[in-house]
Amino acid sequence: MALDLIQARHEREIHLSRKLFAIDESFHAQLFARAPSQREYPLLHKLRDYYADATLLLGELPRLQAELERISERFAERTQIRAFSRFVGQAIADGDNLYASAD
Repeated sequence: MALDLIQARHEREIHLSRKLFAIDESFHAQLFARAPSQREYPLLHKLRDYYADATLLLGELPRLQAELERISERFAERTQIRAFSRFVGQAIADGDNLYASAD
């Protein structure tokens, strides 16, 4: 089971999208161990509940990407956090929203 982030223009299109980033439980725990403050990481905290759906709108994504860049400094191994940031950057480039879907 994973928290899937699906890139799509509209929510009704998420089932057609093949652009997906899966956040497993381990990575999710690492994210929130390093970003405990909702005030400092408000957009990342939209994903705090691993078992709940959430929406991140295109206009929010540049700020989410900035949050990910800030938090990446707290990771010794940055492969996953960089991949997450690249995924967000691609959604920005494509003009899409991100929809978190809890399986």
